[in-house]
Amino acid sequence: MRNTSKLVAIFVIICGVQFANAGVSLEEMKKAGMLVRSICQPKFNIPDDQADGYAKGIFPDNKDSKCYVNCVFENMQSMKRGKFQYEAMKKQAELLLPPEIKDSNIKAMEVCKSCTDGIKDHCEAGFALLLCMHKNTELFVFP
Repeated sequence: MRNTSKLVAIFVIICGVQFANAGVSLEEMKKAGMLVRSICQPKFNIPDDQADGYAKGIFPDNKDSKCYVNCVFENMQSMKRGKFQYEAMKKQAELLLPPEIKDSNIKAMEVCKSCTDGIKDHCEAGFALLLCMHKNTELFVFP
C-alpha cells in the first residue's frame, strides 16, 4: 500500500508539472521512473547494473528479468494482467511525455498495440512489449 501511495504522489506531482509546463522534462520522467524501479527491482533480485542495462537495450532473457519488466509496466499502468493498456498509455504519453520523445513513443505504441495478444504469461507479455517498444522507438527510456 505504501508503494501505491508513492506512485499516486509521483503521478500528482507530474500532473501538476504538466499543467504548469505542458509536460515533464526527460530528466523528471527518469526520476519518476526510478521510483517504479525501486518498487520492482527488489521483488525480482535485479542488480543495479542489470537494471541500468535496460535503458541501453540490454534485456536478459530470464524469468526474473521478464517479471521485473512486467512489474515496471504494471506499476506504470501500461500493462494489466498481461495485457497492454494501449489507450491508457497513449493518454498518459500525450499528457506527460517530453516533446522530444512523445511522437516516437506514440507511434511505437500503435505498432505494439497487439504485441501481447495471445500471450498468457504476464511476464512474457511484459517482455514482448518491452522488445517491441525498444525496436520501434527512436529514444528508448525504461527505468
